[in-house]
Amino acid sequence: MAITTETFKVNAGWASTDVITQMEQAMTYLDWQGSEISGYIVGLGTMIGGGDTNASDTYEDVSPKSTSGVGTQATFTVYRDTAAVRRVWITRPGVGYTSGEVVTLSADDIGGFSNGATDLSFTVCVDEIVGNGTTVSIAFTGIQAQPAGDYGTTYAFAFDVHNADRAGVVGSGVSIITVREGDTISIANSYTTSYDPVIESSHTFISETAGYFIAGWDHNINPDDGYSQYTFKIGQAGTYYWKANQNNLGPECGRLIVQPWSGDPADRTVVGYGTNTAFWDKNLTDSRPWGVQKHQIAANKLYGNTYRIFRKDSTNGDLDISAHSGYSHYPGNEYHANDSNGQSDSQHYHGGTGYKSRIAGAANLDFASESIGNNDVTTLSLEESADVLTYNRLTTITYGTNYGFDLDLNVFRSAIDPRFAVLSYRYPTLSSTHLTSNTFGTFFFHNFDCSFWDYDHVYLSGMTEIIPTAGNTTTPDLTFRTHLSPNYQISASSGCKRAAEHPWMSYVSYTSNEENYVDTVYDSRSYAHDMDFDHARIYYRSEDQPATFRGGYPHSSSDSGNARVSPEANFNAVIKGLPLNVNLIPCPYYIPDDFGLIEFYYNAANANIQQGDTFTISPSEVWTVITASYNQTTVTRGIAFCARTV
Repeated sequence: MAITTETFKVNAGWASTDVITQMEQAMTYLDWQGSEISGYIVGLGTMIGGGDTNASDTYEDVSPKSTSGVGTQATFTVYRDTAAVRRVWITRPGVGYTSGEVVTLSADDIGGFSNGATDLSFTVCVDEIVGNGTTVSIAFTGIQAQPAGDYGTTYAFAFDVHNADRAGVVGSGVSIITVREGDTISIANSYTTSYDPVIESSHTFISETAGYFIAGWDHNINPDDGYSQYTFKIGQAGTYYWKANQNNLGPECGRLIVQPWSGDPADRTVVGYGTNTAFWDKNLTDSRPWGVQKHQIAANKLYGNTYRIFRKDSTNGDLDISAHSGYSHYPGNEYHANDSNGQSDSQHYHGGTGYKSRIAGAANLDFASESIGNNDVTTLSLEESADVLTYNRLTTITYGTNYGFDLDLNVFRSAIDPRFAVLSYRYPTLSSTHLTSNTFGTFFFHNFDCSFWDYDHVYLSGMTEIIPTAGNTTTPDLTFRTHLSPNYQISASSGCKRAAEHPWMSYVSYTSNEENYVDTVYDSRSYAHDMDFDHARIYYRSEDQPATFRGGYPHSSSDSGNARVSPEANFNAVIKGLPLNVNLIPCPYYIPDDFGLIEFYYNAANANIQQGDTFTISPSEVWTVITASYNQTTVTRGIAFCARTV
């Protein structure tokens, strides 16, 4: 069967943003962009349970033990101190959840039942537009001592509040404000810089510390800063508590009652994410533009999606690539400052999503090192840090810097296994004397099932480059370099252990990308040269003079004797059934038979064999060159990686 080909071209004068768009087009052509999802968790309601382990700890990437709805794939980070669970934030936003759905985490995953932990439950809030909310504007004008009574039993001081809420006029010494899910509360601190009001959920208000407020609330509202706003999502009904950020007014300074949403269902629109015609997320205005592909490897599997990141490297002409099991691209606007001056963010407090456009998961499992931190650090966010792929790089592919020439991204797709496709960068109009003068990175992404792993437990991260020895070489060979797992480029790292390919990684401490790949080198047999003992050798017999002593024939005409190996022994077949990499045992995948290696001896001096040239085996069997390594003298000899086009 013949493969299919497609070319994605950017015209001369292109920029690095065009390279990102070009890759996006190729992934769309291959139908590797995933599809739209909804039910994306962007906030949390109040918590129940969690217990007390009398120890401080953080538990990353915790999966729910149960949910009251049908949502899946969300995970959470839980922080507890020596008294209680204080905050939960969203690690992976999941899919298919509904606002108000109750998620429960197991005690054994957040400290252990035997240590005093109990199951922890909370409501989740998905990204949706609620059309019938109102804005409640309140001014905090001072503080006052509270007498004993219904409210004075829980706090000594309260904020003076003025204006009106859902229940009517507020003030007169009672610091209780009533709103509804879908409403926006806008607070102006008209009093002093000494007491900045913050909102805490009922689960955490017992602490004297105001450090556990809800995500999205600006905790630095001074009189000169204007106001802070927060929109309560559906699923966040309950009683909340006002505190002073300076911690010295007691455990409670008033209450905020959030009533359940009511209204016409038509006023609610759930927001969808993703499309099968574009990258999952991208930013072309960044100084180092990037795009994120959501590649579905296996449907209905916990880790069946691979989030592949493409970003311009700091070196011009290079594209950094990485692959991870989780990603959160929620814009996060509600979890950054909402005061009028844009100060103070709180995205990692209770219910927060962390920084937007970030790798999601756990250190050493889904991103490459605990040295990076966790999901609330900037070094996992493409928006916040230019060096994300310095810390989590799989590899770098070169596309070159010949801006004055058209740049093609050629795709060669298997007909036998349409999930397999080779991509290659080439300058079609750039003058060259050799294939490697105008053809650059050639590679394929791993996209297959395997009998000895399960995508409910691991994700597929790797890719394989096909690297020819460049130029008119005396050592023509092709290197299949299989990159296994992203690793940390700065210091020793464990890599991404949840990657399916990770068990083949080196287990020594490493500080460069060299330890995250495995090479298979295929030496050319048609050109006589010394071969390394650890290179793969193709079975090749020929009567061609330069190789006769390698093929079993006399080395020269001066050799005595009449003994000859019969020409019937000649062998130079197209080598098919190639393993992903000879050095991966057991082999997880074999390249389909419409791709193969061809040894060639072309009786023409200094032939310039190019991508797109063909080898005709018979009228019904023609192979097209993708990349090749060869020697050019009086004849042209070498090895080529090809795809069958007839």
